[in-house]
Amino acid sequence: RKAVPIELRVDPTVLPGERHVFVTNWFSAANIAKAHGVKLWSEEFWTILERYARNMAAHRQNVVLVPWTLIEVTVEPEGRLSFDYTRFDHFVELFERAGAADRIELGHVGHFGPQGWGGSQIVLRGVTATERGNGQRVTLEPERGLAALLADLQRHLAQRGWLEKAMVHVADEPSIHNVESWREASAAVGRWAPKLRRIDAIEGTDFSGALEVWVPKLSHFDRWRDAYQARRTDGEFWYYICCHPYGNVYPNRFLDYPTACVRVLHWINFAADLKGYLHWGWNHWRDQPFGTPTDRLPPGDTHVVYPGSKGPLNSIRWEIQRESLEDFEYLHLLATRTAAVKKRLGKTADWLDPRRRAMELCRRVVPAIAAIRFDSAAIMATRAAIADEIAALDEPPLLIVQTEPPEGSTLVEGPILVELRGVTEPGAAVKVNGRTVTVRSDGTFSCGTRPTGDGNEIRIEAEHQGREKVAVRRFRVRS
Repeated sequence: RKAVPIELRVDPTVLPGERHVFVTNWFSAANIAKAHGVKLWSEEFWTILERYARNMAAHRQNVVLVPWTLIEVTVEPEGRLSFDYTRFDHFVELFERAGAADRIELGHVGHFGPQGWGGSQIVLRGVTATERGNGQRVTLEPERGLAALLADLQRHLAQRGWLEKAMVHVADEPSIHNVESWREASAAVGRWAPKLRRIDAIEGTDFSGALEVWVPKLSHFDRWRDAYQARRTDGEFWYYICCHPYGNVYPNRFLDYPTACVRVLHWINFAADLKGYLHWGWNHWRDQPFGTPTDRLPPGDTHVVYPGSKGPLNSIRWEIQRESLEDFEYLHLLATRTAAVKKRLGKTADWLDPRRRAMELCRRVVPAIAAIRFDSAAIMATRAAIADEIAALDEPPLLIVQTEPPEGSTLVEGPILVELRGVTEPGAAVKVNGRTVTVRSDGTFSCGTRPTGDGNEIRIEAEHQGREKVAVRRFRVRS
């Protein structure tokens, strides 16, 4: 028998329960029912579904894909359409109770035409309805069925207080091949439900005026960055991954990828200021969830949870993704805490960018989307550094510094000059690289300096009433 020493670190920071990045993983209700041997929409099914919903929330997923086909449509004898939202409401309420419905994501109202992804056509869906008199099932053309359904759905969402958080998909992955047809479909959705935001995973750049939530594929967002940046004010931007991208440049969550490829996913959200993340495959397993992955898709693309005896079983990848979302919240917390200090200081801190320090730390892991450090040790060390800086904001003496250029920048000899601005307690003593710097009466200080030593560091020391604090900024130097 041997004793193993364990050192436990407890950070003084409590991670907020609020989620500040939108996360959706599309899921199959039918797969859940089949795996657990219950009838779809039965009481037994709803009980099982709630366990899956709570699992999503526990892993910080906060957007739920809601099939609009849950709405029962009836053709009344006089020809008008009526809508029964009983099952739809039950579904949304369940995910709200579970804490997984900060946003409601309504399913696609359109699809590719006969030529598929590369074709030029997007087709709006017909709506299946029941005739009141004879119980016959009929399919209504979009101009009659979908138009009336979306208009009434907008009314219902507003009545339930859900409209502000609702979004609807037009058609999945429109591209330059079919963007004109997609625009026509999107315009129709906009006419029928003008207050309902539109969201789509997109394979192109030309969606201005027709899309409120843009979700480009990660690799496309990186390669077409200038085109997307020019349109950033045209909507809210997320990103998505699926069976693409693959290779060793961009991250994904395939079974044969290192877990660091999953851990970095939501560092990207912070680094690129992307408000959400989308993946199609939460539980789209085939007949054998634990069996050999399908050879039609990369291994693991279809699902990150498995059916257990009483509810979902988590994969390691799903657990790592939760940790990535917690990393995002640490970065967000550092930025918001810094913003609070800036507000408290007033004009004294006009120069301070509240996101700058969090972004500098984030860049240690994601210097660029195509240059991510897939290094678990580096990720964990950076996470610890973020926690330290959050805690330091509440520990005396106050010391906040900002450099121009930011930490991590490459500096070229000829000569090098780094601008440094900071704020500390009035009356504190400050040294930069060992040299005393004048502290003004309001606690601010500034100087021109350069990194020194083998680590190419700028070291800032503050002392006030017997307490000391040190900040270090590191750079790369080229001759």
